[in-house]
Amino acid sequence: MSIEIKRVDIIQHGVKVLQTVGSHHICEVCIKSGNSCCKGCEFLQDGIGCQNRNTSCTAWLCGLQKFFLNEIGLLDEWENLWEQIPGQCFRKDNTPETIKIKSLLNLEDLDNTVGKLIAEKLELFVKEGGNLDQLKLSLDLLLSLKTSSRAYNYYKHTIDPIHHLVVIANDVKKQEND
Repeated sequence: MSIEIKRVDIIQHGVKVLQTVGSHHICEVCIKSGNSCCKGCEFLQDGIGCQNRNTSCTAWLCGLQKFFLNEIGLLDEWENLWEQIPGQCFRKDNTPETIKIKSLLNLEDLDNTVGKLIAEKLELFVKEGGNLDQLKLSLDLLLSLKTSSRAYNYYKHTIDPIHHLVVIANDVKKQEND
């Protein structure tokens, strides 16, 4: 069974998912520190934001966001959703106005608690002189190694800021389950 959905509606759904889990808190830390995935984009207006959000920009995740969604158990679902969407190009969108997908992500059990906590930890990381660009690259490496559990476990514990983010995410999950 498939769902027919408009391009604009799938974009709104993606944004709503990211806001619901607190991804925007993490983005705010990057932007305040002078980093942004959108830096240099022709559709970005200073002080206003994106003027032309599209499917590829909504679907794409930096290393921080990818790691975050992985830690809260949402990355696979996120990637499965966006793999169904045709026409994604770098900062361009050739997605048809109406598309068919299998399903949307369920928003019911999502909240932004972990997103807020990780953003606070990232703010502290930046204040202490940490480099978010380097951290993003390290997180991308870590996730690309995840298919090799031995390498993943080694890097997971050697990249100190990453280890702290994992500890925070796991502590929040434990608190929610208690």
